[in-house]
Amino acid sequence: MQKFTVFSIILSLCVIFILGDMVFHGYLNTSVLSVPAESGTGAEIEPAVENVVVHEDEVPVAKLTAAHLTAAGFSNPVLKNAVFDGNVYSFLTFSDQSDAYVYQWNFFDGETFVGSVYEIEYRSETGGFQGYLTLRDRAAKLLTLGDTNESNTYGDASFYFNHKSKKNTVHLVIRKGGSIYAFQYSYSLHEKMKSLFEIISK
Repeated sequence: MQKFTVFSIILSLCVIFILGDMVFHGYLNTSVLSVPAESGTGAEIEPAVENVVVHEDEVPVAKLTAAHLTAAGFSNPVLKNAVFDGNVYSFLTFSDQSDAYVYQWNFFDGETFVGSVYEIEYRSETGGFQGYLTLRDRAAKLLTLGDTNESNTYGDASFYFNHKSKKNTVHLVIRKGGSIYAFQYSYSLHEKMKSLFEIISK
């Protein structure tokens, strides 16, 4: 019985020492996050910081530039930022695509309005493919407004939406990798716009 008491005391002391060592070295503090920091001598560990805020990834840079428009034959192209209201062409709902970043511009050649341009950027080609399918399938359901024609003439895939009432307006969606471009412009400019589509399809 005496041996058991001595053993219990020794075991208790071991447990106390181990717990004390763990507390002293911070092994039990699960609410603290240590993060690596860059320095001139290599990776170091910064002091523990609570409530670390994870910043969103940087906004993707738009690929379409005025240089592309100039190369396509426009003499004085200007892309003016427009506020994206969650719809492509004002009738294709796209506000639920949380993994996409959408640029929208009004396209002018000098003082002449050419049309509207949307550039939708995804983080991967798979995302771009899924986004393209979403736009195509939603357009295909708008039978009272018009019909879709998946021509695949440009980029990795493309389709036209033939609007029943806007017969002189071209609606064209092009996917190239993780990028989707949607153009809305007058049919009278179609031949000129083809040069731009070929440029962004490369």
